[in-house]
Amino acid sequence: MAAPTTTPETLNPDHIDKSGDKLQYMTLEEYASLPEQEDGYTYELVRGAVVREPGPSWSHRLLQFKLGRYFHAWIEEAGQGEVGLEGDCILSENPDTVRIPDVAVLLRRRSTDNEPGGWVRGAPDIVVEVLSPSNTPRQMRERMDDYFGAGALRVWIVDPTARTVVIHRPDEASMLFKDGDCLEDPEVLPGFVLDVAELFER
Repeated sequence: MAAPTTTPETLNPDHIDKSGDKLQYMTLEEYASLPEQEDGYTYELVRGAVVREPGPSWSHRLLQFKLGRYFHAWIEEAGQGEVGLEGDCILSENPDTVRIPDVAVLLRRRSTDNEPGGWVRGAPDIVVEVLSPSNTPRQMRERMDDYFGAGALRVWIVDPTARTVVIHRPDEASMLFKDGDCLEDPEVLPGFVLDVAELFER
């Protein structure tokens, strides 16, 4: 690893910022042993560096919950799969990357019993990220590259301001859904239909 690791009991705020200029480095095992941080930020491990971003707002969490509920209903009907909110996913090792998608859909159950932190290994089949004001296009492109590189089939980018959902595929094709549209992706979610206007209703 390019930088020395640090004792994982605490995160040094002086060595962590979302710009990536000053970062605290640690291994996957050290990161997994960290106590829960209660400072209102979200932390991820990106190529061995701990990266901090502002925690989600209330409206952001409402969208996560609604999307999780829609996916759960589809999974119940399909009789297989799992959905989780803000679950750590081990995307790569050496360098180590752990991302926390807003919503993660597994089309088949995966065992996490022997994984660090009890986390999912590999990308979820479907990843949903809800945009926050702090997100930049570069950040989102990097996140998508990490997810697709680890095997994701789809990455949804939900934009609450524009009231749109863009479904990205590994081949760089994408589908845009906006107010008034019914979102469908029968190739990976047969029978799943989402009213985009309903998603953004409060």
